[in-house]
Amino acid sequence: MFHVYSQPGPYDGGTMKDRIGALHRYVPLVKNIARSDCPVASAIARGSTGLIKLVKHDYEMRFYKSFATENIVDCALAKLDSKDLVDNTILEIGEINGIADIQPGMRVQKSGRTTGLTSGVVKSIGTTLQVEMREEEKIWFSDQVVTNMSSQPGDSGALVLNEDRKVVGLLFAGSDKLTIFNRITNVVDRLGIEFV
Repeated sequence: MFHVYSQPGPYDGGTMKDRIGALHRYVPLVKNIARSDCPVASAIARGSTGLIKLVKHDYEMRFYKSFATENIVDCALAKLDSKDLVDNTILEIGEINGIADIQPGMRVQKSGRTTGLTSGVVKSIGTTLQVEMREEEKIWFSDQVVTNMSSQPGDSGALVLNEDRKVVGLLFAGSDKLTIFNRITNVVDRLGIEFV
């Protein structure tokens, strides 16, 4: 697998000439529910579908496999083509001052590609929730942080900081009313990185 990162990204008109790096490391997501690829289950589903179609033409039988594992992070790391291609400040926030633990009630902020600078208050930590990644594919995440800060698609990957500009998380899901992010300590541990 080889992914190229560009700035701006393809959604905003970026092309290969805008390349700034390539995928270096990532944490694979573990599916919790996926369509079964078991030959026996497939045979039973086909036979059952044949019987069902005698009565209801637009129905079919499917089997799904459940997994007990939960995900803690949704993150990846790119290796830059050159340090000169990026700035070490966050737009509208400035330079970061290291990392910090997260606490309920803490004020947080982020600067995202879609919604720009937004802020909010941490509503819960250690939260377990299910996120629909694609149609018929739901993934469980545990030890997540929920805040009332707004975000939209395109903001994913933004660092979440406290008022002292210390990184507390990595944004991966959100809406107009809520943002969900991974604890930065989990991201640092899983990717084997440090903030300097």
